[in-house]
Amino acid sequence: MRRRDFKIAIIPMIVILVGFLTASIAYRYINEWAFIPLSIVYWGVMLLVVKPTREKLKAYFNKTTGNSKSNILAFIPVLFCIVSFVWGIQYIHSPILITLWIIFAIINSFTEELFWRGYLLDNLGWSPITNVIYTTILFYLSHPLMWGVFSITIRSYIMILPLLVMGLTWGYVYQRTKSLKWCVIAHFFVDILNLSTWVFLNIYVPPIIK
Repeated sequence: MRRRDFKIAIIPMIVILVGFLTASIAYRYINEWAFIPLSIVYWGVMLLVVKPTREKLKAYFNKTTGNSKSNILAFIPVLFCIVSFVWGIQYIHSPILITLWIIFAIINSFTEELFWRGYLLDNLGWSPITNVIYTTILFYLSHPLMWGVFSITIRSYIMILPLLVMGLTWGYVYQRTKSLKWCVIAHFFVDILNLSTWVFLNIYVPPIIK
């Protein structure tokens, strides 16, 4: 492995470690509300790594190749969240949590796709399929190791398959289209339908876990 490839490969591990430490420390003082400082630190670290200039953003979101079928594939992970949304819709009533829910979905879908798909898949020096598999595994691990510090749902086994499907699907779509546009849109709907804010606070835990 070339030295540069090694440096890029360990970056997501460092991001996960920083997120884990942030979540663990914050959880000791503010319990499940630790999702707020974790979000801020996590997004900040990813943006610090990517350094998204206007030119980079234009490249990530304007260049497209392939056909519309690849774009449609980006929405496969959304299907996993529909049942969860139906189960948890009864909890959507707090204006504050609704606001946090929408803000989280907008920022998180943008920053995670920039980092996990755009930056890493463009800079890892392995084959395309190896890059996708590697980033998918770490994308999955980032969830129980960071958000799972305080969320019963996210550290549950039921999240394994959906998260792996997200990583593989969005990685494949980006490799085919060279655009993050549809990955970000699909990711936004996933974060909305999985009721992220209520899941973080353990207000909503899917019946299958209880």
